[in-house]
Amino acid sequence: MSVPILAMAWPARSSSNKKQTMKILLIALASLLLTGCATGIYQWGGYDALLYQSYKNPEKTLEFRQGLELHITKMEALKQKIAPGLYAELGTLYLQAGDATKAVAMYNKERDAWPESRGLMDALINNVGKRASEKSEVKS
Repeated sequence: MSVPILAMAWPARSSSNKKQTMKILLIALASLLLTGCATGIYQWGGYDALLYQSYKNPEKTLEFRQGLELHITKMEALKQKIAPGLYAELGTLYLQAGDATKAVAMYNKERDAWPESRGLMDALINNVGKRASEKSEVKS
């Protein structure tokens, strides 16, 4: 004789309790299935692979920067929110390449998109400004 698994798991209950328990189980199962199918909140555009490659081979830093530029441009065109940290990462890449103006622009975008980053972005912007003024003083 075959006994359903759920019937063995619970002692005898009234039919309304069984129905309520089944509803809860079905909702829980549906939630698990839907959660498992969910995709990430943000589109990262291969960020992790590009970052790894640039660390592994510093000659690929330009490729990393271009990949971030392309991804950010695409997401902005689609009016999608840029993943946290991508503007700042691109800004740092610009700064490393010697383009402080573009770096500050990206830090400002990061600060505006992610208010919780305001303190860090303000500090980076101030440091870039200080470096620029120190360089101009040395030249004078």
